[in-house]
Amino acid sequence: MVGSWYIHPDRHVVEYIAFVTISSIIIRTLLPTLSKYPAKKAYNLNPPLFMKIATLFIYVCQVAYKVNGYPGKVLFMAMPCNILWTMWTALCFLPLKTQTKYIMYQIIIPYTILSVVAVATPDLSGLDLPLEVPFFFIIHIALIAYPIYFLLSGRISVIPSGDDGLVSNFLKWWTLACAYFALFYFGVTVPLAVVFGINVNYMLSPPPAPADMFMSGPNFRLQSTLCCAAAFFFFQFVVTATAVFGRAMGKSTSSASKKKP
Repeated sequence: MVGSWYIHPDRHVVEYIAFVTISSIIIRTLLPTLSKYPAKKAYNLNPPLFMKIATLFIYVCQVAYKVNGYPGKVLFMAMPCNILWTMWTALCFLPLKTQTKYIMYQIIIPYTILSVVAVATPDLSGLDLPLEVPFFFIIHIALIAYPIYFLLSGRISVIPSGDDGLVSNFLKWWTLACAYFALFYFGVTVPLAVVFGINVNYMLSPPPAPADMFMSGPNFRLQSTLCCAAAFFFFQFVVTATAVFGRAMGKSTSSASKKKP
């Protein structure tokens, strides 16, 4: 977890400028083209009470664990899954605009694969406070359950309702999710990690096994970028394919029931 000059300082600067510039251009270009969430259904984007209570409890506990850990541990609130909890906390308690909520929900969907990976290949180093290890698994499983609830309840959908085609809509949200991810981790997290000497999200040196099989050497951050983009694509594709199949099955069942005498 201790940072190092694994990558030359000049490369830090070059990658910072490149990723921040490209990501900012993508975000500025895509935002005006996104489908609009119907204002009359804005109430669907409000998390239910049980989710608000659970989110508040989890977020307070997570901050407490980080603040009371080793020096610099609080910086790990910038880890992807903790950023997801920050997003869910904002969705639960901040007076956000309907379209802002809609965008956050849509980019949370591909990010959910990170929680799946965290549960499947957990890195438990530094989790030495009471009940911190079981708490780790609880909060990551909750991050998987939250978007599933919103999708299954029909509050959000990955199938476009406007003029966008399915493929166009899919690519827009996937690209936007990648752009926001790159902007935050290269534009914000890397400078913080360098200044405080903490390897936040493995931005200063490669992750431990088994991830090091895919990310190693001086190009490990570029490899990590490609891996994350591919993971986001895969998960969003699975969710979209499932939604399309579910809608087709629903229409087929509805048609069959209407044909019955």
